[in-house]
Amino acid sequence: MPRPLNIIELAITEDVANDATEIARRLDEAAELVEGFAKDSAISALEALLAAADEPAGEAAEKARLLATEMSDQTEIMHSEIERFLAVSAGQRPN
Repeated sequence: MPRPLNIIELAITEDVANDATEIARRLDEAAELVEGFAKDSAISALEALLAAADEPAGEAAEKARLLATEMSDQTEIMHSEIERFLAVSAGQRPN
């Protein structure tokens, strides 16, 4: 499974921990990174599906299964980051 993004640890450092405006700005930037990651993942998935379509049926099915697993893992990572963003915006410390 790919390593989580852990963007919040990059966005919120001790030097800005008490600056709500700077935290919000950094979280916005982090959200844009997650959005970019999601778009890149979707484009990669489409490219892989198109490539698999040229394979024999059995190989194409296996590639599609592996791709579905990979996309599920990536979706889980993005969901985790979104949950962490929501926790920070609610005033909680991220995990």
